[in-house]
Amino acid sequence: MPRARVVLIERGEAIEPTIEREELADVDCEIVSVVVESEGEVIEAVAGADIVLDSSLPMPRQVIETLDRCKLIVRMGHGYEGVDIEAASQAGIMVANTAGATAEEVSNHALALLLAGARRLFPFDSGTRQGRWTELWARDACGQIWGETLGIFGFGHIGRTLARKANALRMEVIVFDPYVGMWSELEDDVTPVSFEKLLRLSDYLSIHSVYSAETHHAFDAAAFMKMKSSAYLINTARGSVVDEQALADALQSGEIAGAGIDVFETEPVDTANPLLSLENVVISPHVAGSSPGGWENIRRSAARDAARVLRGQRPHGLVNVDVLAKGTRIEAAGGE
Repeated sequence: MPRARVVLIERGEAIEPTIEREELADVDCEIVSVVVESEGEVIEAVAGADIVLDSSLPMPRQVIETLDRCKLIVRMGHGYEGVDIEAASQAGIMVANTAGATAEEVSNHALALLLAGARRLFPFDSGTRQGRWTELWARDACGQIWGETLGIFGFGHIGRTLARKANALRMEVIVFDPYVGMWSELEDDVTPVSFEKLLRLSDYLSIHSVYSAETHHAFDAAAFMKMKSSAYLINTARGSVVDEQALADALQSGEIAGAGIDVFETEPVDTANPLLSLENVVISPHVAGSSPGGWENIRRSAARDAARVLRGQRPHGLVNVDVLAKGTRIEAAGGE
C-alpha cells in the first residue's frame, strides 16, 4: 500500500509544515506544502493526495473530480463555500472545516468593531488630531454599551463566544439561528428570536452565519428599513451575507447609524467601494480570525482531523454529513 500523501496548499508563500508534522508524527505519511495560484496549479499540486489541507483555494467540481484517492479535504477556516460539497460527497470525499479554532479571535474582533463604532473612536481620533476638540466634545458624544441589545445572526462557535463576552458587558443578548435548535436556550442570558425581531430590537447586530444561498444578501434594503436608526451592523462572517450597496445607502441616509466591516463581497476590496468613504464605518481587511495563536489553532485542528482520517476515523469538523450515508473512502478502504 503506498504511503499516505498529505498536501497543504497555500497562496503567496509556502507554509513550513512543522505543526502538521507534530500532529501527524505517529502516522506514516508524506507531508508536502505547495504554493498555488491557478486552478491548474491546484490540480497539479493535489494529484495523488490522500488528504488536502486547503488554506484558501477554491475547490470546484473540476478539481475534486481529479482526486482519485483523496479521503478528506480540510478547509482551514470556518467558511467552506469555495469547496463543491456536492461533488465531494458524490466522490465519497469528506469535507471538514476548523470551526471554533478562532472563535476567540473573531468574537474579539467583532466586539472591537462594535466598541469602536459605538464610542466613535476613529472620527474622534482623526478629529482631535485636526484640532476639532471643542467641536467633538459633548456629554452625549458616545454610544452606550451596557443595557443595550446585541443581536447575533448565526449562533455557532463564534456567536456563542461573543454572547458570553456581551453578557459580561451587561448587554442584553438576542439571537437568530433556525438551525441550532432549543439548545440555544441553554446559554445563560440569551434569548432566541425571529429574524424580524432581531432586526427590530437590536442596538448592535453582529453577523456570524455561514454563507449560502439561504443567507445571500440576508441583510438587504428591506432588512435595513426594519432596523433602528441608532443601530450598528457588524460583519466578520462573509461579505455576501450583506448587500453592500444597500448598506451604503442605509448608512448615508441615516437608516442605521454605523457599521463595522471586516469582510466584503469582493476581496481585496475595490478602493471605489462606497463603504470605504463613509466616516461612520470601521473597516478591516478580513483579519478577524488573525493572530499567531489563532493561525496555529487552525493548523493544528486541520492536521488533527487529517490524522484521524488516516487512522480510519472520521474528522471532528465534518461538514458534508450526507457523505456518511453515501459511503466515504474510509469505509471503502476498510476503516472504522
